[in-house]
Amino acid sequence: MKKAILSALIFAPLFAGCVSTTDTNTSANLDRNAAVSDLTTRMDTLGYFHPVTIQVGIDEFLNMSAIILERQRKVMGEYRTQTDNYRDVQAFLYAHQKSTPEELQAAIAEFDAGAKNKDEEIGHKIAAYNLANEGIYQQNVALATDLTVEIAKSAYILSQYSTAVAQATAINVGGKYVTSWLSSDEENTDSAKEEDSKDIGTALIKAKDQLALALEANDIIELEQATITAINELQLEQEAKG
Repeated sequence: MKKAILSALIFAPLFAGCVSTTDTNTSANLDRNAAVSDLTTRMDTLGYFHPVTIQVGIDEFLNMSAIILERQRKVMGEYRTQTDNYRDVQAFLYAHQKSTPEELQAAIAEFDAGAKNKDEEIGHKIAAYNLANEGIYQQNVALATDLTVEIAKSAYILSQYSTAVAQATAINVGGKYVTSWLSSDEENTDSAKEEDSKDIGTALIKAKDQLALALEANDIIELEQATITAINELQLEQEAKG
């Protein structure tokens, strides 16, 4: 129970929205809900249809890129759900974000003592909240490994088809024939749902963008995961104190 409390104490400010930090990286100050909502929309607009059959030698890469984005989209959805399912937990923890672990534990005991029934108690909800988060982080780590492999492949494959990619990029930028995959207007959303183009350059650009979006989502969740080290250190410190 103590580890769950320590974990929740660290996670609370991150899930609450903008976080004060000495890190100059602007991603650390993201409004999580807005960022996740926007990124989810961009994922759906780009699309992750598979299987894709265009050319032997690149089909595996194209399909893996789509599969990774689809998996990351699912993890992102689970991540987003936590902000809805545990709003009472987040509100409680945010109200006590400056408390020490001991003070937070006392506040939980006081809160639960005044609860009318088990459903109103906050302690078990905090434990469930942290358990749900850990599952998301584990999935995110697995995806990060796959992303590393596929991004390395993409650099090689795109270099092998540089002419086709350059031609597709020129057309895309010119806006004459290819609708931008990352636009969010209604017309482009409909286009993303249509059958994938058989043009190699266009397909490779889409695969590259799929990996880029998956990586962006992975990084947002990894910001949360980075606190696990701090949780373990706090736990060891508490155990050392007895």
